Amino acid sequence: MLIGASTGCQLRHWAPVEAKELPPAPGAKVLHSSRVIIAIAPSTASTQCISYERYRNLCFSGIRESLRQGIQSGLWPAFPEVVLGDFDDAGPSDYVLQVDLSLDALPPDDAGPGWSAGARGRYRVMREGQLLLEESFASRSRAEFAYGAPLKTGATEVVDAAIVRITDSVSRLEETRPLEGPALPQVATRRLDIAKR
Repeated sequence: MLIGASTGCQLRHWAPVEAKELPPAPGAKVLHSSRVIIAIAPSTASTQCISYERYRNLCFSGIRESLRQGIQSGLWPAFPEVVLGDFDDAGPSDYVLQVDLSLDALPPDDAGPGWSAGARGRYRVMREGQLLLEESFASRSRAEFAYGAPLKTGATEVVDAAIVRITDSVSRLEETRPLEGPALPQVATRRLDIAKR
């Protein structure tokens, strides 16, 4: 039974979430004309601790850093610039992506014989005060971990799954203001026969 959540834990197990270089989500991306600002919600603490009856506190750490790194690397193919900031940093036509995520440890049940990590949260994309996209999400890791430090693997799995979902959805947002530059001159080409060389 979950007793409470806090950012300061005394006797505890540590389960650091690993920040990894995830490849961009597969599939087509929309090329956007403005930068995107990643705003991790203040409620998403970098260290999130939970406690269960008869168990030591368990603290997941490195959550904000993992989210920032994963989302930043996942969005760069679709946006001209991806920066960390807040709504106040947004200029005209900038996108703002706000993300909120919390982690939990889930005891053994029908899903499997071990503990699993769970993630819940939501994200939204705004542009010039207009809401473009908003979703809530939940994910659960494999239920095969011992309680405590081994849950760092499960926590990394669910954070990565959330990152891939977020970056895939945001990368596909319709661009209503595509860049318009001067028309370039035509290029004449002739295919060369490589076999005759």
